[in-house]
Amino acid sequence: MLLTQETFEMTILAAPFVIIALAGVTLLLLLLRFWNAALILAFLTLLVNGCTEQIPLHLTNQFPAEKPAGTLRVLEYNICGKVEYAPVHGAPFIEYVKNLNADLLFLPENTIGTAHGLERMLRETYPYSLHDFPGFEELSVVYADLSIYSRYPLSNFRSYHLDMEKIKRDHPYLPEEDVEFVGNYMIVYEATADIDGTPVTLVHVHLRTNSYDSAKSNGNGKRQKVHNIYENMQFGYAYRGEESRSIADSLRNCPNPLIVCGDFNDVSGAKCIRTIQNCRAKNVHEGHRDRLSDAWWRGGQGFGFTFAAQKLRLRLDHILYSKEFDLQGVCVDTVSFSDHRPLIADFKFNP
Repeated sequence: MLLTQETFEMTILAAPFVIIALAGVTLLLLLLRFWNAALILAFLTLLVNGCTEQIPLHLTNQFPAEKPAGTLRVLEYNICGKVEYAPVHGAPFIEYVKNLNADLLFLPENTIGTAHGLERMLRETYPYSLHDFPGFEELSVVYADLSIYSRYPLSNFRSYHLDMEKIKRDHPYLPEEDVEFVGNYMIVYEATADIDGTPVTLVHVHLRTNSYDSAKSNGNGKRQKVHNIYENMQFGYAYRGEESRSIADSLRNCPNPLIVCGDFNDVSGAKCIRTIQNCRAKNVHEGHRDRLSDAWWRGGQGFGFTFAAQKLRLRLDHILYSKEFDLQGVCVDTVSFSDHRPLIADFKFNP
C-alpha cells in the first residue's frame, strides 16, 4: 500500500470536480442568503483552485486563428495513433495542421508508420523532425511514439531512461516485469531547436498512464474493477513520480530557454507536474525561483480539458515554459481527430 501522503497526492485527479462542486454549493448558499457560509466557501474554492492551478479565471481569452507576426506557435496534440494517412482519412488532419501554421508540432502516440507518412506530407513546411536522428526508431515504442516536427533546425537529440533498480527498491509493490518494460521505454525525448539564432531546449513527454480503460475491462464485478482502478492509479502515480524526477534532474542546469510539453497523464497541481515545473529551483531570478509556467493557467479561460473519453473530461496535456518566453495566447481546440484535443500556445521571447 502507498503511504497516506502519496494516496492523498493521487486524489489530485479529482481536484477539478471538487472545485466545480464547491462553486456549485457556494452559489446555492448565495441563493439561500447564507452570506457568511457562502463567503467562507467561496474563499476555500478560490484557495483550492489557486493552489492546484486548475481553472483559470481570466476574463478574456481571444486566440487568433492566424498566427500573429513575430510569435512562436506551439501545437501539442496526442493523436492517439488514429490519424491514418490514406487520402480520405489523412487530408482533413493535414489541412488542419497546415492552416494552424504552428512552428513546432509535438504529437504523442504517433506510430512509426504514421509518423513517416506525416513527415512526407509536411516536409516542405516542417523540414526538421526527430526522425532525422540515427537510432531514433530503435528508441521508440511502436505505438506510443513521440514526434516533434519543426520549422527550425533540431540538434542534440537524446532520450531519457529510468533507474530500474531504484524503482524496484523504492516501490517494491510494482510488478518486476512492468518495471523492466517502463524502465527501458521511458517515453521522453529532448532536442535543441535553433530559433533564429537562439537555442531552445524542447522536452516532449508522455508520462505513464493510469490505464483506466483496461482496469475497467479486466475486472469481474464492481469491487474488482474498483480495485483494478486503484491499483493502476497507484502504479501510474509511482512511475510518473520517477519519470518527472528524472526529467527535473536532467534539466536542473539547462542554460537555454525551455519548453516542456506533452501528455502528462495527470492534471495541473499533480506532484509530477510540480516536480518538472520546479526543475530550475536552484536558479534564482530577482529573488524568486525560476519556475516553469503552465500556459493554460497563465492565459486560458475555464476548464480547458484536453481528454474527452470514457466519460471523463480532464486536462492531461500541458505546455510548460520558462521565463525567457512571454505567453501571447493559448487555446484548446475542439477538433475530433483523437480522444484528446489540441493544445496551442503562442509565445514571444522576453526582451
